Amino acid sequence: MPTSMLDSPSEISYTPPVSLFQALPDEPSHPSATSAREAWKGKRSPKPFAQENDSDQLWRLYQGDNREVLPRLPEASVNCVVTSPPYYWQRDYGVDGQFGMEPDIDGFVNNLRKTFEGLKHVLTPDGVVFLNLGDTYYSAKGRPHGHDAKHRSRRLPGLRAVDGPGLGLPRKSLIGIPWRVALALQEDGWTLRSDIIWVRNSAIPEPTAKDRPWRKYEHIFLFSQGPRYFFDRDALEGEEDVWFIEPERNSVARGTHYAPFPRELVRRCVAAGCPEGGVVLDPFVGGGTTMSVAPEMGRAAIGIELNGEFCSHISRTLVRP
Repeated sequence: MPTSMLDSPSEISYTPPVSLFQALPDEPSHPSATSAREAWKGKRSPKPFAQENDSDQLWRLYQGDNREVLPRLPEASVNCVVTSPPYYWQRDYGVDGQFGMEPDIDGFVNNLRKTFEGLKHVLTPDGVVFLNLGDTYYSAKGRPHGHDAKHRSRRLPGLRAVDGPGLGLPRKSLIGIPWRVALALQEDGWTLRSDIIWVRNSAIPEPTAKDRPWRKYEHIFLFSQGPRYFFDRDALEGEEDVWFIEPERNSVARGTHYAPFPRELVRRCVAAGCPEGGVVLDPFVGGGTTMSVAPEMGRAAIGIELNGEFCSHISRTLVRP
């Protein structure tokens, strides 16, 4: 399987116009879920890496750069996006074109802005996006990072952008990546409705951080395209904008992807932001948590992933014997 199925527009392979939802026996009660499903009927889309059309396991996985795949998916075909892009210079996933290894901060922010341009195309008018982002420190140590005792996947070639000079910040600064992205997306017309704080009390310690508090939380930004959108407050379970959800040690992604978010986090986002019977998208599938959880909750799942090894792992995990 090639690294990307979208080497050029002329090489795109399309699926026949068969509905992703043809096997569902009943129509969803929410009109937005119905319209999202209808958007897939009879429409051509890029050929998926893998898919499942059983009535209780509806999902489709595409391999490629989401900035290229998203514009080729049916318009207004997704109710809710739940995603966590690679963090800035935290891990090397070993594939050309990956996010998170841009030479400067603006490059990372602008790449995510391009992804969100594609999300505007696929989201229903009342659709929402849950964006999980972590931050990064600017060390400016001036030498290759080389080895990180936390995890072997953080071994990065050469000098990281956050280790070398010229990033434009004082040394040892917290870069503020999540808010740089959020503010840029506001400039692009997105409505930032909430900054949800995800608290992880059992987060991995940072023994080298002697002169600051260890990081115990991450941001989950809730975006909409306008003032009216689908949201189910009952799904918050009384925690409002501070969620205490612990990382999972036995995720479906363990052994392949080293930064999966927990299933409970995805469940809460899907329950709050996607009507029953609707469609959930993750444009940075990674280990496949979103694609695993959404069908279990009666939603269809669409995923996009650049890394072919991850696609193979996800499809093996999701495809029934």
